[in-house]
Amino acid sequence: MTLFHYRARDRTGALVQGDVDTSSVDELKENLSHQGLIPLKVEPVHSGFWSLAWFTRLFQRVKPEELMVFTRQFHTLFRAGVSMDTILGTMVKQLPKGTLRNALMQIRTDIGSGATLAQSFRRHPNVFNELYCSMLAAGEEAGILDHVLKNLSQLLQKEDEIHRGVKGAVLYPKIIVTVLVGATTFLMIFVVPRFVSFYAHYKAELPLPTKIVIAISNFVVHEWYLALGIMVLGVFLYHRFASTNVGRLRIDRLRFRFPVFGELHLKVANARFGHIMAALYGSGLALPRALEVVANVIGNRAYAQEVIKVRDHIQKGSTLSEAMASQLYFSPVMIETTAVGERAGALDELLATVAEHYELEVQHMIKNLTTLLEPLLLVGIFGMVLTLALAIFLPIWNLTSVIRR
Repeated sequence: MTLFHYRARDRTGALVQGDVDTSSVDELKENLSHQGLIPLKVEPVHSGFWSLAWFTRLFQRVKPEELMVFTRQFHTLFRAGVSMDTILGTMVKQLPKGTLRNALMQIRTDIGSGATLAQSFRRHPNVFNELYCSMLAAGEEAGILDHVLKNLSQLLQKEDEIHRGVKGAVLYPKIIVTVLVGATTFLMIFVVPRFVSFYAHYKAELPLPTKIVIAISNFVVHEWYLALGIMVLGVFLYHRFASTNVGRLRIDRLRFRFPVFGELHLKVANARFGHIMAALYGSGLALPRALEVVANVIGNRAYAQEVIKVRDHIQKGSTLSEAMASQLYFSPVMIETTAVGERAGALDELLATVAEHYELEVQHMIKNLTTLLEPLLLVGIFGMVLTLALAIFLPIWNLTSVIRR
């Protein structure tokens, strides 16, 4: 997948532009044509670490909880029979100044000019992603917008819960590692040099651990600019590598292979796949199109690549469960539940059920994550303390013989 920037005209002649993550220029142009847009210009966005596009999108982001609250209120007002113009006007009045409020003001104007709800929302891809707009389009076409808005609000809530859970799970390790690095840096800058001058007074032969720690301390104290440069260069090269298709694919594959976190990421991906597919298929979207949307919003290139392969198999005549069985990241539980759903004609219900199963597993794993990570953290802390202790106190234990000599 590559991020493309497009400029197009709608049926009324109005200019529409935005950024879309897709596999090729031809696919993007085809999608724009399906939406009733005439492409004028399509070009890849260079999303490197220092790019202006990355910087701009950083400040135009809408918080997930903000979008979730808006969708829930939108559904409530629509279900109560309030007109679309009044709904959008009410939402604009209560929202603070920002990206979401500006988008809703433009959407209200576009709808008043004759555009459909989905067309108006699609003109703001930095706020409403492809999943959101595709579900709105399906709801409008099938006349079940009330049902779709309800599904959307529930889906956004589940996505937010999973995101918060994973974010909270990695908070404890981040704090421990940050404190560990900070304490080590303090010792290298302020403590170790004092011991160096103390040992140098006696001109004694220092043990290997002490020599290693002194060398590291000298590098940090006297060559700090090189250390800082190496860190900055490493971050820059990582983001440059991650901004390429090959780099992002390899990094996302690596996420599934990490100890402890690899299994967590895979369960999160399966939970998201189940929830999103259930919402899209239940809204009346065709299976191949639903899989395309999932691939664009799943958030992992390696998993998205397999979803696209599943779509290709389905277009050749395979069932969903058969196509999933030939891939790596779909679990046996997910595949078997999908097969049962296809035979029973309740695919969306059973996909939602298996997604809830994986969501519970994610929550259970997050609760136990601290216990799973404690051995690794303890080994790291013990290793650092032991190295520093040996480096500092071994020469002290030898001072008696040094002083006698």
